[in-house]
Amino acid sequence: MGFKKNIILKNDKGQSSTEYIMLIGVVVVIVGSVFNSAGFKNLFGSEGLFAKTYKEEVEFSYRHALGGREEFKTPNYRNSGHKSYKNGSETRFFGANEKYGR
Repeated sequence: MGFKKNIILKNDKGQSSTEYIMLIGVVVVIVGSVFNSAGFKNLFGSEGLFAKTYKEEVEFSYRHALGGREEFKTPNYRNSGHKSYKNGSETRFFGANEKYGR
């Protein structure tokens, strides 16, 4: 009986499964430590650099119908310099060169 038990313990069945489970455990620990690190949160967290930049880009393009980046500030509606309509003497819209006749 003791001889048979010794043979069962010395075979290699399950060796690769055990190694894969241990490898997955090590990978999970490493990924978890990276995601919970301060550097990762400063870059990709909800108030991180990437999130802030993306938010500014999306807000600007929604507000102005142009690509760009600028922190949101309340628009001055008395100023005609809205970036989606006119930028200096340039405009994105076109019209007639001369007034329409009657």
